[in-house]
Amino acid sequence: MKKKLISLFLVTMLVLTACGSESITDILSDSIKQEADPVENEPESEERSDGSWAIYWYLCGSDLESEYGFATDDINEMMNVKLPDNVKVVIQTGGASEWQNELISNKKIGRYEYSGEELTQIDELKQANMGEAQTLTDFLSFCNENYPADHKMVVFWDHGGGSASGAALDENYDSDSLSLPELREAFEQTCEVNSEDPPYDIIGFDTCLMATVDVANIFKDVSRYLVGSEETEPGIGWCYNEWMGALAKDTTISAKELGKTICDTYYKACKENDYADEVTLSVTDLSKIDPVLTAYNDLGNEAILNLLNDGSFSGEFSRAAKKTENYGGNTKKSGYSDMADMGDLARHASEILPNSSKAVLDALAEAVVYQVKGKFKSHANGLSCFINYSHDEEMLENYYEASGTEAFKHYYGLNLSNDLSDEGYTYVSNLLDESGGEITQIPEIKPFDIKKLEDKKLKIEDGSTAVMNIGKEDASHLASVSYDLFVSYDKGDTFLCMGSAGTPDDVISDWENGVFKDNFRGVWGAIDENPVYMEAVCTNEDYTLYQIPIKLNGEEIFLYVACDNTTHEFTILGAHDELEHGLAPKDIKKLKPGDKIKPILFIMNEDDVEEVEMDSFTVTEDTSFDEIELGDGLYGLCFEMTGTDGKSAISDFELFKVKNSVMKYI
Repeated sequence: MKKKLISLFLVTMLVLTACGSESITDILSDSIKQEADPVENEPESEERSDGSWAIYWYLCGSDLESEYGFATDDINEMMNVKLPDNVKVVIQTGGASEWQNELISNKKIGRYEYSGEELTQIDELKQANMGEAQTLTDFLSFCNENYPADHKMVVFWDHGGGSASGAALDENYDSDSLSLPELREAFEQTCEVNSEDPPYDIIGFDTCLMATVDVANIFKDVSRYLVGSEETEPGIGWCYNEWMGALAKDTTISAKELGKTICDTYYKACKENDYADEVTLSVTDLSKIDPVLTAYNDLGNEAILNLLNDGSFSGEFSRAAKKTENYGGNTKKSGYSDMADMGDLARHASEILPNSSKAVLDALAEAVVYQVKGKFKSHANGLSCFINYSHDEEMLENYYEASGTEAFKHYYGLNLSNDLSDEGYTYVSNLLDESGGEITQIPEIKPFDIKKLEDKKLKIEDGSTAVMNIGKEDASHLASVSYDLFVSYDKGDTFLCMGSAGTPDDVISDWENGVFKDNFRGVWGAIDENPVYMEAVCTNEDYTLYQIPIKLNGEEIFLYVACDNTTHEFTILGAHDELEHGLAPKDIKKLKPGDKIKPILFIMNEDDVEEVEMDSFTVTEDTSFDEIELGDGLYGLCFEMTGTDGKSAISDFELFKVKNSVMKYI
């Protein structure tokens, strides 16, 4: 029997992150566009037509609902919209251990219809795993059979993890999620895929990290457009009352224009809630994704040939990847998504992959027809790609199964294990035959033993600069060189690690000769003059993003801070949890007056590394991040070298004193 849930969600808990209610005209104002930096790559050509719309909303609540009520918030937003008769929303709920309202069950799979004024429960099924292909298949079959329409859209809501980790984490089933092959399987079983006339108008991901080239590939004959984010999303997510309101107001709106509206209203809501600096959202024309796939595969082919010709090429490529704008965190402490911007990779690799990099940028510019991006995500080009930052075999195996192209699967396989699968051997053999180059057979790539650089001796110049000379050959095999800073609080018996510094301002790197010098300036990052452990996540010519472990109101979390490399001004972006199962958190927290912060540093002794919680302090309206002078004391410094396989070596440890702002090694 149908349940009519007419004011269902008026009984929900406090709405934490509701979107605004301004008109679409206001939302698309020039001032917002300028700050959002939207990019539209082609004029509107899609014809408008009268017809019905059906939105199939796959709402996997996870901890985003059970802990924060974000799903309930978005349903509330939708219910502020009065839909016309020719627009229907069909929702499937599941995946949460608890729902922050009185009527959605955490013990059942629920199905609901929203047709403009009331939310009606239309079905209730036994508990099922929202991270399993069959659950999605059943939902799509039900929707297609009972809610056909001239225009159809599927929205996935939950956590997302990119190409290797998929989306929709079900906390009732050990955090299982839908992989890209599972997503493909569900759609293949429920619709007739057709690249000329795809069955869906939009596939949308109101999740983190799912605007990837591999996601675009699996939907290229399923949908006309893909709407998704390269970066993590804040908990407010898409602004449902605004974009659904635009559809309700004008059902002749084209799919592309609706995608643009989703982007603009999302960015506007992020701006109002102070999240805009680090967000992305893009619209990809999937009819134009094949040239992107071809160009990206050609980039990988060129990388393979260079690697086979010279094993040290992997160092050059890894250094280009290190500079590339990446998403989700990608550090040992916070975990890895292994996702980075495809266009930014091509740009940074243009000198070492000159034959294919421009084609990647050109193809992306054609396919990504609209995007918004914040100040500290300005290098985003709309679609990300997998880069094996983690050097994790399971992540790489997941990527093998999900990848829409062949070349980089085998490149990363070579780089991680210096070996090829049977499939990879056949692929590379054919590539060599087709290349017509000097290489006629697959050479053995000898692994570089980075441990031979362990405890490398340093020289001191002028009493104030540590110099490490490892030579050109060894340096060519490295992905990065940084230095770790330590401070002693007990006359040298124990040292606290303050973090690593690897930006051009911190380390003077002569890669051609393999010589590296510290550029320690006597200052370090601090929140309200409380020094913190900090690690650079991404650095480019425009900005550097840092990750800082803290306790925020008793919860261990990572604070993200951006530095404008032109003005050297710092911005506190927000706090993120670590990645879970490769899926990025969506519950980004902004610092609020009254919050309690304890910086986390690390004690380094001979046998172990131990976390240390520093004194607590309280966030105020004026809380800020800046560099402060560390002052007189005893310090230590060593270089950390990371190889292309992710393994690292630590140089010799040198002590120095600072007295009256003068630094001198001892």
